[in-house]
Amino acid sequence: MKIEHRAQSTDNRLKRIVWLSIACSFISVFFCLSSKAAPWEPEDVLKSFLVNNYPWEEIEVSNVKVAGRICDETPDRILIEKGPLGKAVFSFICKNNERAIVKADVRAFGWVVMSRMSFERGHVIRDEDTYLAKMDIGKMPRSSVKDPAGILGRSLKRSIIANMPVVEDMIEMSRIVARGKIVELVLDFNGLSIKTAGKTKEKGYVGMPVKAINISSKKEVTGVLIDENTIRVDL
Repeated sequence: MKIEHRAQSTDNRLKRIVWLSIACSFISVFFCLSSKAAPWEPEDVLKSFLVNNYPWEEIEVSNVKVAGRICDETPDRILIEKGPLGKAVFSFICKNNERAIVKADVRAFGWVVMSRMSFERGHVIRDEDTYLAKMDIGKMPRSSVKDPAGILGRSLKRSIIANMPVVEDMIEMSRIVARGKIVELVLDFNGLSIKTAGKTKEKGYVGMPVKAINISSKKEVTGVLIDENTIRVDL
């Protein structure tokens, strides 16, 4: 009886070893499959698509969710179903016309001109009056000014506060300065400001380059009309 009991115990032990071996094999296969890297990342492909198709300075893509089978190769086409900003939806279409729906939160940022301090109505904008800041496109006011050079020398239609986005409706249209107008020529050199009388040689617009004659030397100079009576001369 002891020999039979010992044989049954050995047989049971062998069965347990076999089952443990099979179980370990299944677990190993499962982990190998689950840890297999995706052929490409939907988030990376979507961000690349947005960067290549929209003129935004910076793009953030998050909370990417995919409904449908991801192709082995990157999609042949990407269609915008909703968005592209906010809670956006895209169709990723493969070469074999398989389609996967990709949802993502998309934010974009761009440069906008901001007021450095408070200014009264009629103030003529100078270089030091503004600065550039990056702002969420979704929060950026319509007609925001993107280039400070475009409003240099123009005056404000209304008073504004500090650190405020500058929009085109705040700015007076460029004023025309007639040819032959007597103006003041201003040359900044080595921390010194040299001023002399001049006369415009052509019609010009405030904030734009114009040619003028130095009345004292009779030489032609070029500068920017910073207001109706002043030209900042280029070296």
